[in-house]
Amino acid sequence: MRRYVPVDIQDIPDIFDIRLAGEVYTFRIDYNDIADYYTVTIWDADGDLLLTQQPLILGELVGYDLPDARLPRIDLRVMDETDQATDAGKAVFGYTVQIYLDVIDPLGSETGDPTIEPLGYDPDEPTDDYTDEEVSS
Repeated sequence: MRRYVPVDIQDIPDIFDIRLAGEVYTFRIDYNDIADYYTVTIWDADGDLLLTQQPLILGELVGYDLPDARLPRIDLRVMDETDQATDAGKAVFGYTVQIYLDVIDPLGSETGDPTIEPLGYDPDEPTDDYTDEEVSS
C-alpha cells in the first residue's frame, strides 16, 4: 500500500505542514462545491507560493502542468488504489481517493515489513559512487 497525504475533509479548508523529500511544505486543501472537486495550494518553508488552487483530478499528478523546481521532488498523484472511483469528488475524496506518494518499491519495502530491504539496497555493494565502467577506465 502506498503512503498518502492525510487530508481532513471534515475541516475544510484543511491547512497543514508536511515533510516531503526532506523539505517542509504547507498545503491548503479547499473544496469547490459548485463543480464538486478539491484543490490544493502549496507553499514552501520560506512562505513562497508554489501552486495555487490546483484542481485535484483523479489519476493526475499534482502540479504536473505547472513545473516548478521548488515543488516537492516526489510524485504526488490523486488516485484510488481500489481502482473503482471515477472522479475525486466529495463522495470519494478522503475515503478511497487520496493524494498518494506515487512511489512503489517493487520489492515491497513500503508495506512496513521490516524483513524487506528497499529497492536498490545491496549490502555487498561498495559504498563508493563509481560505476563498474568508471572504475575500469
